[in-house]
Amino acid sequence: MTPAPTSRGPGALIRALDQAPAYEFGVELTEHLAVDVGAYSCTLFLADYSEETLEPVSGPDVREKHSSQRSSPTVTGSEAGQAFREQRMIKVVVPDVPETTVYVPVTVRSERLGVLEVRVPRIDDQILTALDDTGRIAAYALAAARRYTDRFERIRRRRDLLLAAEIQWELLPVLAYETPQFAVAGNLEPAYEIAGDTFDYAVSEGRLTISITDAMGHGLRAALMGSLAVITMRNKRRAGHGIVEQAREASAQLEQQFGADTYVTGLLIELDPRTGIGTIINAGHHPPVRMRGGETRTLDIPPDTPLGMFAETHYDLHRLSVAPGDRLLLHSDGITEARNQDGEPFGSERLAEQLQQHRTQTPAEFVRRLTTEVKRYSGAELHDDATVVCLDWHGNEI
Repeated sequence: MTPAPTSRGPGALIRALDQAPAYEFGVELTEHLAVDVGAYSCTLFLADYSEETLEPVSGPDVREKHSSQRSSPTVTGSEAGQAFREQRMIKVVVPDVPETTVYVPVTVRSERLGVLEVRVPRIDDQILTALDDTGRIAAYALAAARRYTDRFERIRRRRDLLLAAEIQWELLPVLAYETPQFAVAGNLEPAYEIAGDTFDYAVSEGRLTISITDAMGHGLRAALMGSLAVITMRNKRRAGHGIVEQAREASAQLEQQFGADTYVTGLLIELDPRTGIGTIINAGHHPPVRMRGGETRTLDIPPDTPLGMFAETHYDLHRLSVAPGDRLLLHSDGITEARNQDGEPFGSERLAEQLQQHRTQTPAEFVRRLTTEVKRYSGAELHDDATVVCLDWHGNEI
């Protein structure tokens, strides 16, 4: 019988990861878990940009003393993928084999980064708690490491990003975030070729700001236009200005730098996190879709001029409120206008069906499933960016 390991606790792992090279986690995770729970091996898997596969960051086996090359399990067809999708530990026991494989989510708040695969000789509640702690610590260490190394970003890429996509990915906020009042998540496809689409959000004690934008055209010029719009709005937001000032300044900067023959459409939303009451600006974009009490409908938000068409543009504020249980969806035209082989668009009815079908999924999982379905519908070849942001409002009842 394997003796119970002597736990070093999470503090030891935090110190080890802090002292290790930013590009190397495998050895520290494996050695920590070998002491803490008697683990034979630990492999970190990172979700690729499209969240279709989990890419291995190889680590050593403490019994075999070598680094093993691993395949990439799929998000939809593996135990590792199940742990990623459902955000819970999955235990796999093989008959007559004296070990258990546990898949542990690696998640910062609700941003799903990947999964740990840990092989242990035995399992109990104390070991499960230690594994859960390790997954959380690894997630925060990964989030910090992004500032120092490209290694993990390279692993996440199943192929090279186009330059326009590189620009857009660098602009994105954390892909998912959750508080007791709300949860928000976004996704972009095609992940490796996106051009002008992007989204943004920021939260403070008294304000939740969300935006989605779609730049005219494709390629590098569209990416630069979208980047300028988002960065300008962030600049004004961080200076304390509301969404009217953000939209006006973005429009002025776009017109000045690119001329009036180009534009960026967008939705800008500002909500009070304590009440769910706020305002919205529609700069020539598709209005949001709201699901409330099982009913799905497109909100009537009259469009104003897209950003960048005129240096000085008036933008109207429209009242917007969300109630506990509401799901609010923002999307670009690449979702509803994606076409199948017969030329039929995905359309608003299929979008509503997806909202109904996946209403119990978290925003992070819903946006993954929606963009996956849009790709499947169009034969996995999208001719325009398909971007979506999902907001679930819990209110203050939780």
